Amino acid sequence: MKDSRERLERQWQEILNLSTQMRECAEKRDWNSLQNAIATRELLLLCHFEDKDLSLQLAEKIARIEKLRELDGVVLELTSNNKNLLANEILKLQK
Repeated sequence: MKDSRERLERQWQEILNLSTQMRECAEKRDWNSLQNAIATRELLLLCHFEDKDLSLQLAEKIARIEKLRELDGVVLELTSNNKNLLANEILKLQK
C-alpha cells in the first residue's frame, strides 16, 4: 500500500512538472513542445485519477484538479495572447 502511495505521489509530481513545462513552452511560443507535454501529461492524468490500487480521497482529488486548473489557466492565457499576437502579425504581413 505504501509503495502504491509513493508511486501515486511520484506520478503527481511528474504531472506538476509537465504543467510547469507547458507554461514554459507557452511563454517561449514553442508550440510543438507544448503539444508534446500536453499529450504526455494527459496520459499520466488518466492513470493518476483512475488508479485502482490506491484511490485518492475526494477532497484530495478536488484539490489536485483545482491546482491543475490554476496552472492551465496561465497556459491558456499565454496561448490566447500569443494567438492574438500572431493574428496581428498576419494582418500586418497581408497589408
